[in-house]
Amino acid sequence: MESFESWLLCRVARAVEAGEVSVDLLTELQAEFEAARDRPQEQSHADAVQDIAVELQMRMEEVETGLAALETQPRVIREVLMRRIAEAWLPKAEHAVC
Repeated sequence: MESFESWLLCRVARAVEAGEVSVDLLTELQAEFEAARDRPQEQSHADAVQDIAVELQMRMEEVETGLAALETQPRVIREVLMRRIAEAWLPKAEHAVC
């Protein structure tokens, strides 16, 4: 997960530099990643499910089902899928390699 976090922070930093997103997003992500390290994994997972459900306007059960399916995939596949989701979520400007 750490490699995905590093990649995502790098990608968001590039989007901030390009003026595509607010620096507040980068600051918020950094704070959330740090806070998650200080919480029990179960709590961090529950918080993430709730945040995703709110952002996507989905029921928590649907998000939990989707995440459970993602977690059954091999690590490499999970990371590729998470990166694709993040790329779709971020603006489409230059995709510098992070």
